[in-house]
Formats: sequence, structure tokens, C-alpha cells
Amino acid sequence: MPVKEMSSEEIERFLTCARVGRLGIYVEDEVHIFPVGYVYSDGRIFFHTCKKGLKIEGIKNNNNVCFEVDESLSDASMYNSVMAFGTVNIIDDKEKMVPYMQALINKYRVPEPLDVYMKKRDRSIDGELEVSCICLITPKKITGRKYIKDKIEI
Repeated sequence: MPVKEMSSEEIERFLTCARVGRLGIYVEDEVHIFPVGYVYSDGRIFFHTCKKGLKIEGIKNNNNVCFEVDESLSDASMYNSVMAFGTVNIIDDKEKMVPYMQALINKYRVPEPLDVYMKKRDRSIDGELEVSCICLITPKKITGRKYIKDKIEI
């Protein structure tokens, strides 16, 4: 079975369930790739990051990005790969950030209210929101490919 295009439903399901994505951005005329935990919802991708650092500086200088998610078996008998091309906007308003942070906690931790989650870890919501921001990618184009080997040899 050759490489096939993923359907829009397969792409949606894969982006929703995958755990780690890779953000490709330009930083000082070089392409950099950053692994990020993310959430895919309502056709958009978002993640949180620090307000200072190479990643956020690159985004501020050029908000055109590529976002990639993949999975494969070690013997390459199966893989899925999705790439999204679009623009990223930075959300740093604390009130607007809270639902995004909650969605990230719900995906990567035991789903519980943000304030409960932060208190259990001796962290303050205000402190976390002060040093973080949400990056929201609006894809202009999303492609997906899949491969499953016809026969698996043992």
C-alpha cells in the first residue's frame, strides 16, 4: 500500500489525540524546530510558552509557522504525518489565557479546575500567567499522509 492522503476526519482525529507537535519558525534567518505540547480545537492549534526566549522572539519577528505531528512504528510499517501551515497570534491577556490553560491541563494532566491544579503544586495562577503566553495557530493549509505496510514480516 503506497502512501495515501489522510481524510479531513483522520487529520482532525490525529491532531486531537497526538501528544507532541513540532513548531517550525524562522529565527534570525534560520529555521528552528521546537517540540510543544498542544491542543487542537475548533480548527486551531494552541500551546503555551514563556514570554521570553528564542521561540517567542522568533514568533514575534515572523508569525508564519509550520506545525507538524507524526507517529510511526519502529520498523516503519506504519506512520501518520500531519503538517499545518499558518500564522500564530500571541495571547497574553490573563483572562483570555485561562480557558486555553485549562484545556492544556485537561489534555496533559488529570482534568481539574486550573486553580485547584495550581494550588496542589504550590504555584499561583497569577504568577504562571504573568510569565506565560498562549500561542494560537490559525492554519491556512493542513495536509496529512499515512502509510501502512501491506504485510508485516516477522
